[in-house]
Amino acid sequence: MKADLLTLILIVFLYINIPFQVVGKDHGKGPLLHTIQSFSNDQALKNANWSVYVKDLTTGETLAAQNIHKPLVPASVQKLVTTASAMIMLGSDFQYETLLQHDGRVDQRGIINGNLYITGSGDPTFGAAQLDDTLSLDHIFGRWIEVLHEIGITEINGYIIADERIFDNMLVPRRWIWEHIGNYFGAGISGLSGHENEYTVYFDAGPGIGSPAIVVNTEPHIPGMAFRNEVSTGPAGSGDQVYIFGAPWVPERHLTGTVPLRARDFPVRGSIHDPPGFVAESFRLFLNNHGIDVVGESISYRILDPEHIHVTDERITLYTHLSPWLFDIIYRTNLYSVNSYAESLLKTVAAKSVQPASTEDGIKAIKEFWKQKGMNMDQLILYDGSGLSPSNRLTANQLMTVLHESSKDPAFGILLQSLPLAGFSGSLTNQMQNTASEGRLRAKSGFLNNVRSYAGYTPMQNGNLAAFVIIANDYKGTPASMRQKMLHLMNEITKHQ
Repeated sequence: MKADLLTLILIVFLYINIPFQVVGKDHGKGPLLHTIQSFSNDQALKNANWSVYVKDLTTGETLAAQNIHKPLVPASVQKLVTTASAMIMLGSDFQYETLLQHDGRVDQRGIINGNLYITGSGDPTFGAAQLDDTLSLDHIFGRWIEVLHEIGITEINGYIIADERIFDNMLVPRRWIWEHIGNYFGAGISGLSGHENEYTVYFDAGPGIGSPAIVVNTEPHIPGMAFRNEVSTGPAGSGDQVYIFGAPWVPERHLTGTVPLRARDFPVRGSIHDPPGFVAESFRLFLNNHGIDVVGESISYRILDPEHIHVTDERITLYTHLSPWLFDIIYRTNLYSVNSYAESLLKTVAAKSVQPASTEDGIKAIKEFWKQKGMNMDQLILYDGSGLSPSNRLTANQLMTVLHESSKDPAFGILLQSLPLAGFSGSLTNQMQNTASEGRLRAKSGFLNNVRSYAGYTPMQNGNLAAFVIIANDYKGTPASMRQKMLHLMNEITKHQ
């Protein structure tokens, strides 16, 4: 890992110091300031709340600053606060541990007379085949079966218990909205999660527009989940217009909206209602299907009754599953804007000092951390770690503090490499092509209703590294048109010399 970190530091050094071919004439300060002035005078921002902050991190010079103390809804650029905090507070060599444990006695017939535990540490990547095939639940469970077979286990005379107690039982932050939490991007986080706490439901469209669409399958199978399906067939080519509604811990899901005409096995992603219960039951079924009988049921600590099921913290650890390194987790959090990863990192920084850790504990921890770094905390209002809540408020000045201070940290390469690269990856794929920013500028984007935002870094034409924050709330026009205006402004930052 130390070698990997040195490689990242070298990448950052080269990234900041690579020579640039000057595009066109000597641009100087004029074009950048002119572009920002044109941006500020745009009719789309006439009644909007917005801010722009551009800083030369090499010299410390402020290149542009407008409305930088105005509290705004940040959307997903808030993930920069969470991931930068985790990068520094947890350390670049951090890994989550998920334990396979038992509390019983193994008799001569290979029977564990006791419970089998899956003890979580808040790992958002556990069972996450989306990140890597080797992290799938079947792959992990297969390794655990091998361990049990190696020691001759034939039966579990007890329960399969999910121990998710490192985090509290508030699966989603309290200011997330109803329209979001049943869908995949509204997946909550638990002390024991699985498959990024999301599933895919597949539809077959009906024979005509307006006719019912049929649920044909889910992947993975979610034990106990029930659908109330009101999805119908929309016009051909209309895409995914399905919304999934459902509360945390409640197994019923209400499906509404449309899928396109003639669609078969049309995928729509939703959030798992009970992640630790899903993991425990999936493992119980896996054991039974692979020759190890389980006498008891699966259950999680959230609903466990200790008067009827004896549990203890005196356990024997059979296997320790390690998550990917923090770099990989932060990379997926920012590049693909995975909300559940950000929420897990937020609670994890708090879990170092308080358990069960809550969202509020995580917010308190990162606020205190950045206060010590010199951040002005006025009007900083956070309700989550991902930026999904429309109730969050932060200023461009506060976000610039995060960008600037992070650039001084030895592990800065972790944060930098996690950001989408102009023209190539994430939300900047196919954006800013054939411009000065292509292959150079890196930025996290944010998008909610009436919110557009970007924040990140770019090497300028003079070789210095710039950081920038651009946020607009309640603007006029389409999200796509505002995106193009912001991308144009970002490219002028890259061209600055």
